[in-house]
Formats: sequence, structure tokens, C-alpha cells
Amino acid sequence: MKKSIFTIAVAVATLNFGLWTLNTHAQYTQLTDFTGNGAFIGANPQYDQNLISVGGVMYGMTSSGGINSLGLGTLFKIMPDGTGYAKLLDFAGATNGSEPYGSLISYGIFLYGMTNTGGTNNLGTIFKIMPDGTGYAKLLDFANDTVHGYNPYGSLISDGTLLYGMTRLGGTNDMGTLFKIMPDGTGYAKLLDF
Repeated sequence: MKKSIFTIAVAVATLNFGLWTLNTHAQYTQLTDFTGNGAFIGANPQYDQNLISVGGVMYGMTSSGGINSLGLGTLFKIMPDGTGYAKLLDFAGATNGSEPYGSLISYGIFLYGMTNTGGTNNLGTIFKIMPDGTGYAKLLDFANDTVHGYNPYGSLISDGTLLYGMTRLGGTNDMGTLFKIMPDGTGYAKLLDF
């Protein structure tokens, strides 16, 4: 019996060493620098702004930078090997939102996202855009009222029919809301007041 326990212990130790050796060979490859030179790349992607992959291309947003003098953020695409970087949109404030603090989602033929500020009321927007950067449409301007909530801080999700998201402020208690909206921008409804 002692021999069996020793054999098992050696096998486990060998397996652990093999896994440790495997993990030490991981490679890090930097794909691009967010330099803060707003006109070209954008700056300050936030910790909750994940890249998404659509058709072998990665898409993301930065919360600042871009060609606008205030550096209101960008939407970009890049290939997984770091080539093909292209800025698809410069956020501009009232016209299309500013300072996104979440990730994009892909639904149908569009990418959807939210901005924390900007829009008509400077309280955030919901938007859609084609993966090639065309077809931008603002779907909703958040408002400081009990119906909408404002300053969305996160990402949309989809159940295959509707889009769902949350705001950080506003609603009946001014502590944020949970909402749903159709992908064409109609049918906005508040589901919960936080």
C-alpha cells in the first residue's frame, strides 16, 4: 500500500510540474499603444471596456481621446494580430454621446453601445453603428426624469429580441434604473428603480 501512495504522489507532482512548465511559456504581445494623441487613436479604455470579436475583427471603445478638443472618446476596430487599426467614430457630445464606460455588443448587423454622457441632455445615449463605421444612429437620449434614468455605466445585453441595460442615476429614487429597448430604438421601458 505504501508503494501505491508513493506512486500516486510522484504522478501528481509530475503533473503539477508539467502544468507549471506549460504556463511559463505564455507570450505577451502588445497590439497597439493608446497614446492619448486623440486625433489618431483615442485614450483611456476603462477596465470594464472589453473588446468584442465579430467576423474575426475586434471592436472596442475608449472613454477619452479622439479628434474633438475635449477628447470625448472613440470607437475602433483592430485585427487580432494588431494590424488594421481603424478609428470608426469620434464621440462628439450632443450629437452622438461622449465618454463610453462599457463594451459594445453585436446584435444582427449592428454594434450597439452606450455613452455615459453626451447626447441632447448630456446624460448619456444608446447608439448603434455598422461594423464598418457607417450607419451610426442615436437610439435614445437619457433624461433626468423618473422615466429614463441617466448616466449609463456598463454594457447592453440582448435576449435575441430586446436590449437591456442599466443607468447609474435617475429613476424614481435617483439611484439608477434597469431598462429595456428595441434594437430600433422604440419601446423603451423602465423595468426597475434602484
